[in-house]
Amino acid sequence: MKGHCEACELALEPYRADDAPAYFTIFIVGHIVVPLVLLVERWGAEPPLWVHALLWLPLSLALALILLPRIKGAVIALLWVQKAAAPKPVTESLDPSA
Repeated sequence: MKGHCEACELALEPYRADDAPAYFTIFIVGHIVVPLVLLVERWGAEPPLWVHALLWLPLSLALALILLPRIKGAVIALLWVQKAAAPKPVTESLDPSA
């Protein structure tokens, strides 16, 4: 990941998307692929499992690879709009006896 935006030089380090883009991507891909699987199963005369694997694995992978960076960008943009940067790490000791 780049530390700053190439267009505006905004520092991207404080904005951590964590696992949110992966969860949203799985949610969207699942809502696209699962109904298609059910439609093929119902109106496709119950094709064998290898047909399902041949159809849905590449589609799922392609959708995930296409959507994941865009969803990550959207999550970071949302964090930026909400001014929800990660808290700064504490560098000094909190222990008064130290």
